[in-house]
Amino acid sequence: MTKTLLRITLLSMFSVSLHAQQTEDKIYHYSSMDAMRNGVYTGDVTVKELRQKGDFGLGTYNFLDGELIALDGNIFRIATDGSVEMADEQRKVPFGSFTFFRKDQAFVMEHISTFADFQQKLLKILPSRNRFYAVKVEASFTSITLGGAIKVDEKDTTGIASFMKTRPLYKKQNIRGTLVGFYNPGYAGGLDLSPFHFHFISDDKKSGGHMVEGNFSNTKITVQLDEKNAYEVILPNSNDKGYQRTWTTSEAKAQY
Repeated sequence: MTKTLLRITLLSMFSVSLHAQQTEDKIYHYSSMDAMRNGVYTGDVTVKELRQKGDFGLGTYNFLDGELIALDGNIFRIATDGSVEMADEQRKVPFGSFTFFRKDQAFVMEHISTFADFQQKLLKILPSRNRFYAVKVEASFTSITLGGAIKVDEKDTTGIASFMKTRPLYKKQNIRGTLVGFYNPGYAGGLDLSPFHFHFISDDKKSGGHMVEGNFSNTKITVQLDEKNAYEVILPNSNDKGYQRTWTTSEAKAQY
């Protein structure tokens, strides 16, 4: 009798746990933007491990050795020269946001001309400014400017804001691709850029980078939103020297 009760109890616990896993729709966020603002450019999570955390996302690689974009389960690296390659599974990441993209809703935004205009109008029509969203937009641009990253010395602790002033910029004309991004509420400004953080990759997978600015070729833009009900923050292991230093105040409103 005791064994039967124990078995039922364990099955019930397993059922509840499985249900929670199935219903939890979360963002897996590694490290923090404040860490980058304070020159922490190393992490211990690999591209191979990140594939288990999501099929959609963005970030960078250790020592800023390229920009990262994850789309449809593929993880890409944009090198300093702007070239795009599939990321080596053993590459490590110091910062990034990842999720399994499951569209909750889609809507058309009209009279959109620029990327800046798009962000301003999207902010006004979000279902909630206090929740997290994964944002996916497939669009064509008459012109676009993308930002890259230059690998830094392993001992360099200069904050990312300084490096972004001289980051490589890639300008493209008449290009179509996908915006991979996240809306982050203001209270999360120390963890990621707020309100938005977007990367872009072209349909032919030859161009990509951090989305800086652009002009849409179609004034009607279809936006896909995936609202998240959980945000998991994972920090590098306790031996990370960057996390042992004293950091300066957050620059939460900075955009890179």
